[in-house]
Amino acid sequence: MKTSTWIRPVMRWAALGLGSTLLVACSTTDSAYELVRQQQEQEAFLQSKEIEHWEKRKPTDKQMAVRMLQETQKQGRYFASLAYAEAMEKEYGTDPEVMVLRAEAQRQTGQLEQAAHTFKALLNTPVAGRAYQGLGLIAGSQEHFDQAAHFLKQAAQQDPTNAIVQSDLAYAYLRSGRPQEARLALGKAAELAPDNPKILSNMALYLLVSQETQRAGFVMQQAGMDPATQQAIVQMAEQIGQELEQLHARQQMQKHQELRMAAAAKDEQARAQAVALSSAPSVAADQVVLNRSAQPQRQVVARPASVVVSSTQAGLNRPLLESLGPVSSSMN
Repeated sequence: MKTSTWIRPVMRWAALGLGSTLLVACSTTDSAYELVRQQQEQEAFLQSKEIEHWEKRKPTDKQMAVRMLQETQKQGRYFASLAYAEAMEKEYGTDPEVMVLRAEAQRQTGQLEQAAHTFKALLNTPVAGRAYQGLGLIAGSQEHFDQAAHFLKQAAQQDPTNAIVQSDLAYAYLRSGRPQEARLALGKAAELAPDNPKILSNMALYLLVSQETQRAGFVMQQAGMDPATQQAIVQMAEQIGQELEQLHARQQMQKHQELRMAAAAKDEQARAQAVALSSAPSVAADQVVLNRSAQPQRQVVARPASVVVSSTQAGLNRPLLESLGPVSSSMN
């Protein structure tokens, strides 16, 4: 049984890492540089063989070539599909359908920078949904889950019935601390493709993180997951749970700090108002003296000064200070 789209790459690269370890053990005299060089030569050799294979089986038109390229990727032969895509662009010129498949092959073979560049060039084309999906998966693989959620949400808007996009969006929401949004996206995915093992893996993961252990176990059993897959999902759920607790703590601290800063700003504003009000009577009194010397018959000019003084003495600015109060202890 296949695991989630987010779990499978980890296992795949772990397997590659093990293979590299065995290679080093068998040939301890080779340097790391030499191993990398040998790997690059092997990949180049395989790619040249694929191009030869392409030349022998070259489709008669572009649509057939695209279908052949799609089938190659379904088989997981991404180095081959990369070679085919490059041959197709030489044969038929640049085409959004071919470009997005080439970008996916680049992503799957670890060429993330090149893949992101190609995906971004396709955001205003008919394959924009798949381009946003690719960008979201790249961001997710780099653990930039807020950014991943942003791109995958765009992909879901472009293709609302794509169950895999909804499932990946749910995972990105979950990892970025937005469980309610994750639940909605996962519900859509589960109803669109209720038997998809990738979606069921993410469903079990979400339930475990949400402390619904029995329901998660039921989902994994109904999906026929083997013990190793179930254990991998449980371990990932534990890790995500710890990360979300830390994320929540950071958010609470940031919110607490923002409240303190807002309270300090209001306090400073109230102090400034108090200073302005306390200095107003002397100014008004000086003005009264001047007015009296100029127009002694208009004694009523002195009234505003007495009003200001009495207002200050009455403490009109006091509610501003009292309304601040201490920061609630629940934010600690």
